[in-house]
Amino acid sequence: MKESGDNMGASSKPGSRLGLPWIISIILLILLVASWSYFLIYARQPQQQIQLATRPDTLVIAMDISDAVSMDPAVAYEFTSVMVVNQLYDKLVDFEPPDLTRVVPEVAESWSYSPDGTLWTFKIRQGIKFANGDPLTAKDVEYSLRRVLILSKTAAWLLQQFIAKPEDIVATDNYTLTIKLKEKVAPDLFLSVLAFTTSGIVNPREAEAHASGNDMGSGWLTDHSAGSGPYILEKWDRNSEIVLRANPNYWRGPPSIKTIIIKHVPEPATQMLLLQKGDVDIAFGLTIDQIQQLKNVKGIRILEYPVLQLAYIGMNVNNTYLSNEKVRTAIKYAIDYDGIIRDILKGGAMKVQTIIPYPLLGFNPATPYYRDVNKAKQLLAEAGYPNGFDIELAYPAGAHPQEEIAQKIQRDLAEVGIRVTLRPMAAAEMYQKYRQQSLQLVLAGWGSDYPDPDNNAKAFGDYRIKQLAWRNMWYDDKVADLVEKAYKELDRSTREALYKQITDYILEHGPYAVLYQVVQYVAMRTWVENFVPDPSFGTYLDLSKVYKEPVLKE
Repeated sequence: MKESGDNMGASSKPGSRLGLPWIISIILLILLVASWSYFLIYARQPQQQIQLATRPDTLVIAMDISDAVSMDPAVAYEFTSVMVVNQLYDKLVDFEPPDLTRVVPEVAESWSYSPDGTLWTFKIRQGIKFANGDPLTAKDVEYSLRRVLILSKTAAWLLQQFIAKPEDIVATDNYTLTIKLKEKVAPDLFLSVLAFTTSGIVNPREAEAHASGNDMGSGWLTDHSAGSGPYILEKWDRNSEIVLRANPNYWRGPPSIKTIIIKHVPEPATQMLLLQKGDVDIAFGLTIDQIQQLKNVKGIRILEYPVLQLAYIGMNVNNTYLSNEKVRTAIKYAIDYDGIIRDILKGGAMKVQTIIPYPLLGFNPATPYYRDVNKAKQLLAEAGYPNGFDIELAYPAGAHPQEEIAQKIQRDLAEVGIRVTLRPMAAAEMYQKYRQQSLQLVLAGWGSDYPDPDNNAKAFGDYRIKQLAWRNMWYDDKVADLVEKAYKELDRSTREALYKQITDYILEHGPYAVLYQVVQYVAMRTWVENFVPDPSFGTYLDLSKVYKEPVLKE
């Protein structure tokens, strides 16, 4: 090009010099030809993209699905069941992860409640159809919520705690539903429970058409669906796979992903291999070591996010030593929280020391406790135990990371004079003894049933409901009364202030050393787009928003 340009710029023949306009025209022509050549050569090269190894309209997930029991929303309560049911059924309201602080409208386009907070009215969105084409009305919502109470399966307690009897749920016309509550409760609390999959809206005509005896179609709905959600349950082969296909009548429009295949792959090593080969798009359940290996692998994306689960040490205040608040505080200062997160969990946890997990309303970020051997020894001396004492720590036998954490806590407490005997137990045995108030120290976890602070505040603060405070024999009426007050508070800002009081009080006086909030990882191929993780273990995961597209090579 240089030679051609020289010739055009200055001919060797006398009298053949070109004028400036001609030179400019020729240069522009060369640039135009060059740009089109680039487009023709490079823009048509498909090898510039990482091609999808799975079908573009199919999402393949690898996870352990052995916990699934039923896909009936009135029955489902296990992680896999709830995650799948959320793709099949709509509810009155929903959450949009990662925000779990406010519900959003779904089947109900609006709602209101009486001045005393006991009578709720929901306006039902018009134009929604079930997967079979039947219109969804308030009568269908009435049937579905009453059905939960009538069947009274494991998850029914979520509604039973607020609603006395099925007749308190009434469709007053085709698009209006009223619910009468037993007593005034905080609006956010009641709505958060309605967002759980137990409140999924079932097509009563299909359910009753497949009923057996008085089961209201529950047997059939174990492995079939009758909802209005974005997907339909096509098949469920136990311990093999669950297959969902797109609902052609979905009111929000057809999802990009037409088929979801959830493969039963319980072994993390197999999940990792399938993901690396591109045979699956998403892997749930990889170990922290595997996640570390995959973090810089091209074509794989790692998402990490805190889930609504806390790890803690419970201290039974019926024990002579643990009845002394200074002893409990000494234990809190003896623990190496940062070491647990750094060395055992490899950074896979969030440092939290209060009892309401992030990102819920009422989360308290205070972390006043840190490893201070001298301070812990001083507190023990002030409590009358300068030479320490002997105590037992129960934990689930053979479980990771609990075993390593228990051993580290044993070493940490030994340095301040507390001699810990480890008591590994089968998890079922440990929790049975815990419920019987017969443990001294216990390493345990607590996961929130629904994303409202009341769930954790009651467990850790109100001994009257016989959960964690009761198991540790901490009968503190001051904090129990605060928890009950927050439960009924209608004003959101006032309620938030109450939870600040509750979390501060339990942090200082409670029989718990909260160690950390669990962080969950999910690994996926980079061609998966718009996957938004759910801090509530997949309860509100919405796979209808996911799509796939090839990724440009770097």
